[in-house]
Amino acid sequence: MHKLWKKLPKELRNSVHRILHRINSSGILLRVFSFRHQLSVIKISSLKSPVRICIGESRVLDGWLSTNYQILAKNFLDATKYYGSECCENIFADNVIEHLDRESGALLVARAYDALSPGGILRITTPDLKSIATKYLEGLPEDVVQIAEDLTEHNLDIRTPSDLLRITYAAFGHHKGMIYDFDSLKLLLESAGFSHVTKFAPGLSATPTLANLESRVGKSDAWSQMAVEATKP
Repeated sequence: MHKLWKKLPKELRNSVHRILHRINSSGILLRVFSFRHQLSVIKISSLKSPVRICIGESRVLDGWLSTNYQILAKNFLDATKYYGSECCENIFADNVIEHLDRESGALLVARAYDALSPGGILRITTPDLKSIATKYLEGLPEDVVQIAEDLTEHNLDIRTPSDLLRITYAAFGHHKGMIYDFDSLKLLLESAGFSHVTKFAPGLSATPTLANLESRVGKSDAWSQMAVEATKP
């Protein structure tokens, strides 16, 4: 099925994606189907240890329960609301927090802290503002080419170093959320009670179960993305 989908014209695939996105993210429908959040909470409470949860994820990852705040998600979960107390070993959020405003991002971190058992680890992967800004200041053409190639399927107009900043703040709905550098994200995590906040490149981790989880692994992702892990004491 996936091979047949890839054979369809790119313009058609993009149109279908846009339609599905509108349905999935409809504010009215999200409120109507919000009861599904509690169904996912019940499901999480019934899982046997170790419990590992992906937030904002539709991909199936072995050993993980994937949840998403979307109408068509198999496991509908609003990660800014309570979904468990000391029931999870690991929580992973890949390119989620940058879509949330400051208050909602803080709620996501706080709810993850609630759900993690002592010693549990939260891993957040998100754009690395400081690294992207540094690349803009350096102005190297090869960096622009790298990120343009990695984001080809999104039909973004990326030609100059200034576009690195433009897409970081304006593309993918990021204008509604918050873009973090490591220091600001570390402060947010520590204010929620987390400790041992550590930064990794996507795909890398000192904990084997947290390695190779990211879906974006292009050349530019090594510097445009950061994976930040924090431990609940």
